[in-house]
Amino acid sequence: MLQGLTVIGDLLRPDGRGSPGGVDRPTIWLFNAVKRQVALACGLPVSVLSTRHLPELAAALMAERPFEHAALHWAASYHRLADHASFNRHVLPRLRQQFCIGYELPPGLIAVLDAEAIPYIDLRIHPVRFLDDLLFAVRASEPETQAALLDVAVAEAEVIATAGLREAMCQMITDSPLPDDTLLVLGQRPMDATQIVAGRFFDAMDHVDRITAICHSHRAILLKPHPQEQEHGLLVVAAGVARNLIGVTSDNLYRLLSLPMVTAVLTVNSSAAHEAAYFGKRDYTLAPRPVRLAWRGDTLATDQHAAIDDRVLTPDFWRLVLAPHTSVSRSDGVRLTPKPNRLRIALDSFWNYQEIDTDRVPPRPR
Repeated sequence: MLQGLTVIGDLLRPDGRGSPGGVDRPTIWLFNAVKRQVALACGLPVSVLSTRHLPELAAALMAERPFEHAALHWAASYHRLADHASFNRHVLPRLRQQFCIGYELPPGLIAVLDAEAIPYIDLRIHPVRFLDDLLFAVRASEPETQAALLDVAVAEAEVIATAGLREAMCQMITDSPLPDDTLLVLGQRPMDATQIVAGRFFDAMDHVDRITAICHSHRAILLKPHPQEQEHGLLVVAAGVARNLIGVTSDNLYRLLSLPMVTAVLTVNSSAAHEAAYFGKRDYTLAPRPVRLAWRGDTLATDQHAAIDDRVLTPDFWRLVLAPHTSVSRSDGVRLTPKPNRLRIALDSFWNYQEIDTDRVPPRPR
């Protein structure tokens, strides 16, 4: 019998200084964004669990991993918890008889929840980010719930149509001197969860031969660092092996993807790898993609994340999710009034989309 719901994220992830609490802010954001709707759906208490609420866990983490090595310790435990005793003592008792609402749940924590038969739903920001607003990528622990999510998911046709509109606008406003058959090489944040492969952070030096072959198969190479992290191993290796490097750009990603001269994208596993195909570009990825995406009408698979819009912010969404686990109130059909950029503004995260949308000022007629 469920006693309540707990919003939880990756409790082991450090911040940029090596201190515990790397995802406390987005976890608390999710709690504040959905707690009222969850309460309307089921009437059970909703709480949030972060390192701010677990000082004993935070102290244990600081004691066992020096600040300068905290990210490496986190990577080693990302797919499988290294210290079950500490987790079982400080965290697991807070999750029993709870339904977990996860923010970017790591595989190690999902394994614990599955082993303990604790129901959950994993929410993260969807990697396709050029629609009128952000989407959530959502995976439920119950297959029946996941099937129901696919029924209300966004249709991929909407993504395809929107890509065409973005391409039309970006080509109209862009005069580009790029050579034909340009390969766009994208950097990422090197200490992000997406860069963890087999317990350690991705090392582009392990893939020199493949990077070289890919670069040499295109007429020109253009490097684009991540807006928040200028340095990344893939960029360094590509710059070193490319015979046809034409420079480094900070131009908008969607403007670049819209250009016919850009024919392919090379990345470790950036969200742009999901987006590139909608602009007709080939994508090369060097590591597994963090999530498997599903759209309305896709065949059900246990490892997929359904594309859900701001329906997540409605009581009916949580009635659907919680119905297999507890009694829920009657559906009311309430949806938020449509509004572009609602989630981008609420998250204060635009991923530079604003450069082709809200910050776009048309030139004066000549």
